[in-house]
Amino acid sequence: MTAARTPPLETVRALQAALAEAGVPSVIGGSGLLASLGLVDEARDWDLVLPAGSVETAERVLAALGLDATRAPEGHPRYATEAMLAVDAGDHSIDVLVGFAVRTARGVVAIPPGAGDTWRGLVMARADDWAVAYRAMGRDARAALLEGATPGGLSAGGHPPRGSAPPSS
Repeated sequence: MTAARTPPLETVRALQAALAEAGVPSVIGGSGLLASLGLVDEARDWDLVLPAGSVETAERVLAALGLDATRAPEGHPRYATEAMLAVDAGDHSIDVLVGFAVRTARGVVAIPPGAGDTWRGLVMARADDWAVAYRAMGRDARAALLEGATPGGLSAGGHPPRGSAPPSS
């Protein structure tokens, strides 16, 4: 697989660095994580996951960077995330997920912002955390891709199922 196509990196790198400077760790999940592991050809946006309780700091950092963010209304049927902020980064979006959690028939599944490897200057999420997230969302093809992966890439001898590429998130 050739290098994955991604949205521009400058804004998400600056946001992740500013959050870290403000004491809020963050990780990139979603299709960006899949792209970092060579499991998809393209990521169309960035999903930046922050720990619960960091909404106010995230909003301050976004404002300080001059980034426009729209906060999604509470009570989403699929997500139990503390706050979902859609950031307009010009030609792409950055979804800031504070306290990321998914509603399932068995209850709420919290997805921790656990740090994996660094890729292209970004701190990436752990593949196993996002495999759980994708399963909880009912996106089994995406989960299957990640279940054979480790934070540094595919595990020894492990190959994700191939076939038609799942749609990007």
